Amino acid sequence: MRYWRDDYFKTLRDITADATKWPEWADYADFCLEYERGLRPQAFTTLERFIRALEGAPFPERRRFVSWLMTTSDGTRGQHMAVPHPLRLRIVEPTLVEWTAVEPKCPEPHRWLGGYEHLKSALELDETDEVARRKLVVCILGSVGYSTHERPSGYVGNPQQDLASLVEAEGLLQGLPNEDERRQWASEIQEERVLIQQYLRKE
Repeated sequence: MRYWRDDYFKTLRDITADATKWPEWADYADFCLEYERGLRPQAFTTLERFIRALEGAPFPERRRFVSWLMTTSDGTRGQHMAVPHPLRLRIVEPTLVEWTAVEPKCPEPHRWLGGYEHLKSALELDETDEVARRKLVVCILGSVGYSTHERPSGYVGNPQQDLASLVEAEGLLQGLPNEDERRQWASEIQEERVLIQQYLRKE
């Protein structure tokens, strides 16, 4: 039974419905439909056909698909099913990297590539990009959380650098319009700061 992952499969159903609007993406829509129905081997055969066709497509066509896919799937549960590894490795990532070179002043490819440097670049190019801002806050908290995850037995990383990163994350919160969201992340930032300060006091 798949009921425990129904929200994952809902993502596939929703993306299927949207993808069918573009005939040239029919194989991708069929992949999602077959995957959602539990026909995994058949689905990945269909996906391979779609990838091979798109690999030979002009950059604007690949960019249009990647932009649609990342925008549609971002933040959904089951995103890894909508953007499986072969598609990410052979289409999404190469197209995003090419996009940064073709349109160096466009923040979108940096937003989807993720990671600290790319997210910083996205915000430098467009400080109103709320998606990149949120992702950067999460990125910083994830990095600091990795440093503190072995507390109190040890510390992985540089505590002073991590404290500076938390200050940066606090600054990023000012550009987010949702007060509840800001409050929640401010609380997480403070929790990490307390862990670091406790560690430093024992040094």
